[in-house]
Amino acid sequence: MTVVQDAPGGPASKDDPGMRGALELRDRAVVRLVVAAASEVHEVAAPVSRVLGQALGSADLDGRVKADVTVAGDVATVRVSLSVRWPAPIVEVADGVRTRVTQRLSELAGLRVSHVDVRVTALPTDRRSRRRVR
Repeated sequence: MTVVQDAPGGPASKDDPGMRGALELRDRAVVRLVVAAASEVHEVAAPVSRVLGQALGSADLDGRVKADVTVAGDVATVRVSLSVRWPAPIVEVADGVRTRVTQRLSELAGLRVSHVDVRVTALPTDRRSRRRVR
């Protein structure tokens, strides 16, 4: 027969942080956090699909970026595909995405980010906002 004794100081309650259990984040949830974080950066748009290096269609300026995440323990490796609206500076936007994704994964998921790979697939212009004078 096994006897379970309470810890010194009395029985542990469910409110005791040591007795609560653990939170496990699925990779899919982390991908959603990455997509949301990258979309918060100004001038980011959805990526353009490509086949054999050729763009299929145009960028969806209101669409979502695409992401892939690998989580090992509390460390995440992130890959993000997106478009950058022309004439925004590509390097600054990519750096902004890296910074924002790293911050948000740390704040919201408690993950450390080892690497954020940003792939820019297109530089679309917002043709709706331009009016042509004839």
